Amino acid sequence: MSVVVKASSRARRLQAQRSDERAIAEMVGLVQGIVADGRVSAEEAERLAAWTRNHPETALRWPANILALHLTRIFEDGRVDRRERARLRAMLEQLAANPAGFAGGFRLATDLPIPRPEPPVVFEGRTFLFAGEMAYGPVHACEREVQELGGSCLKTVTRRLDYVVIGAIAAQDWAQRAFGAVVDDVVRYRARGVSIAVITEEHWAAALP
Repeated sequence: MSVVVKASSRARRLQAQRSDERAIAEMVGLVQGIVADGRVSAEEAERLAAWTRNHPETALRWPANILALHLTRIFEDGRVDRRERARLRAMLEQLAANPAGFAGGFRLATDLPIPRPEPPVVFEGRTFLFAGEMAYGPVHACEREVQELGGSCLKTVTRRLDYVVIGAIAAQDWAQRAFGAVVDDVVRYRARGVSIAVITEEHWAAALP
């Protein structure tokens, strides 16, 4: 009896996984279609928002959850202005260029100095440095989010730095990338007793209100 139950449970999980993969593929196609002409209309933004509402389970997955959050904030006032469309376009272009990120999540090297569990993220009065490519959008868009929440951003590692956010679109050969030098600087400061937290973009984004 238990063997039958386990087999049935596995079948349900497999079916759910396949359904989720189909939904993710549909979302990728929708995003790529929207950014194909280099612009995002209010109607396209609304269509994408409606898709996330109609697929709530998929919209909980990283990085689709960030897109859903972004769309919710855009439509809070009932309209989409030019600035919001530009910010949304930047995010969609980043996601469209990295379709594997939708399906499998972004891979990070296991030897990055990221604590588990990751520390709480506080914005007010804290300093951030963004390293690598962000799924959320261009670095300046991420920095704007921090600044609007009372934080500030730096371009280099200093004693004043509180958080280094490692972009989700990161390769396994991170040490050969530009942000590898940033991580090396953090390790050196830590050796001198300076507390700088290295966190993932996913963790940072989850802390956004």
